[in-house]
Amino acid sequence: MTRPTGTPRPDHQHAAGQARQMPGQWVLAGTYASSASAKDTANQVRTGARIPAYLPAGSFEGRMELTDDGTDLYVRYVDDQAVRDFRESIASGLTEDLAAFSRRLEAAATSKDT
Repeated sequence: MTRPTGTPRPDHQHAAGQARQMPGQWVLAGTYASSASAKDTANQVRTGARIPAYLPAGSFEGRMELTDDGTDLYVRYVDDQAVRDFRESIASGLTEDLAAFSRRLEAAATSKDT
């Protein structure tokens, strides 16, 4: 596999560390020459397979973005209470997206405080 010229090898340990410090925020993990490689790595991010920095499985998500230089892989840490609550609500039949769910959860917490 060839790397885009001047593009460093992705540092997943560093990217996972940054993402853990900023739950829910996307962090650039690296640029891949092929979208197939980026897609395979995004799956490994989700499962933690072959990249232990992203363990436990399910605590990170990966997304790809095509660029002129190749395919950027972004990761985010999602193993926080709001995301776990959201996943449980999806399993029980909730159909709203995470942003709407988070706003509703925050509004409920704020109304309890007043």
